[in-house]
Amino acid sequence: MPHVILKRVWDYCTYSKEFFAFVLILLFVSSLIQNYVTANGDSIIWVIVQILVFISVSGYGMSITRSRINHGRRLPKIIVKDIIVLGFKSAMLMCIYVFIQGEILHYVCSFLNFSAFNLEELLLHWTDTIHLLLYHEPVTAVLFLILGSAIFYVTAFFMEISLAKLADTGSIFSALNFMSIKRDIDVVGWRHYAKDYTLIALAIVFLTYLISFDIPFIFIDSIFDMILTFLIFATQYLGIGAVYCEIKDLKKQ
Repeated sequence: MPHVILKRVWDYCTYSKEFFAFVLILLFVSSLIQNYVTANGDSIIWVIVQILVFISVSGYGMSITRSRINHGRRLPKIIVKDIIVLGFKSAMLMCIYVFIQGEILHYVCSFLNFSAFNLEELLLHWTDTIHLLLYHEPVTAVLFLILGSAIFYVTAFFMEISLAKLADTGSIFSALNFMSIKRDIDVVGWRHYAKDYTLIALAIVFLTYLISFDIPFIFIDSIFDMILTFLIFATQYLGIGAVYCEIKDLKKQ
């Protein structure tokens, strides 16, 4: 259940509360930099800084995934070289998969007269989703749900296992071995993976809902939002590591 996932994420992140606070401060600073660049990003230097921040954050997320694959119980140490290398490689992989997923979803959804979607967004804005479905013919709406969900899940599965392989081996070639990825998913089972992925998505949606609530004191509200944002970040990368860790354990049996 989502609350079980959130409890595990919290225990993992706060195993060392001092280091947890340190990582939060670093991510808060990176967030300030990204916000500044977004508002004043007319300089090529600041654009490069924003890219480096994105790569660094992604790289640390991959370090979390690697830690979880190896049965880690706490946030990993910050090793700059590993973070930059993993961040750069993972950014390349995500671009490839997001492009493939976007193109396929765009074609299918356009054919059915729907817009391309993200699962978390559909769940987060469920009232708008219901209105969208009711606006279309029942048969078309059912086809959209079935085909769109199938495409989204399959491409998401491949991207997550690809990222997990990259975190585990450091090899981008291994991460792009689609037949090996398919065999790994077969090991854990597509239905089981779909269930786990949906629970993780629900946990992320729940945390996102909490961010939407405002606390009267601005400073406390900012700290609260920062912690929730990091938990969303950690939930995503821990989820990737947890699935691949299970796959590796099943292979050893």
